[in-house]
Amino acid sequence: MNSVWISALGIEFLTFGSVVALAQQGTAREVIAHVEGTVFLDGQRLEPSATRLPVKEDASVRTENGRVEILLAAGDTVFLGENGSMRFSGNRGFNSSRFEILSGSAVITTSELGSAVVCEEEVQLSDSGVFRFDVHRVADERFCRVRVYRGAAAAQMPSFVWVLTNGKMADLNRRCGDDTQRNDFNIEDIDGLDRWSRQLAASDARHH
Repeated sequence: MNSVWISALGIEFLTFGSVVALAQQGTAREVIAHVEGTVFLDGQRLEPSATRLPVKEDASVRTENGRVEILLAAGDTVFLGENGSMRFSGNRGFNSSRFEILSGSAVITTSELGSAVVCEEEVQLSDSGVFRFDVHRVADERFCRVRVYRGAAAAQMPSFVWVLTNGKMADLNRRCGDDTQRNDFNIEDIDGLDRWSRQLAASDARHH
């Protein structure tokens, strides 16, 4: 699997394929850390008390009126909001995670090695970052809005790579391709999912 190593400083010109990682098979390196409300793992409803529950390769996670925190390889974390869904990939790198966000919203925090996220296009996340993904529809077209609150993200376009740094965002859509624009946003503009993710992240840090 080809991926990009991006430093947290967010260098503007990077290309995919700078790191070739070996696949690690057969172990569950992702775990359910916190469940609130209605959450499903591979179609099975989870109890709110479920913690440290292994998430296998190719597993799917879905929420209805609920939210879930998932710990990833190398210390990354996904906070999946209400009415959201995601699917993990068996095609992942050594000590890193790869997954697809199918619907809803998710906040992702990264530690030592950023994950690869598929949301319309593949996006490689830097280390030490905070990112927000929102799947939404515009005129019956599916878009994935990617926002970078801290760190850097590289979104693979058909013929180039958009590098998003602090305060930058892009609305990804496969049909838009190279016409996808990069825009600014206010990093102080947050909602309930952002606040919830930050509260849990702070609580996790206090317990380590």
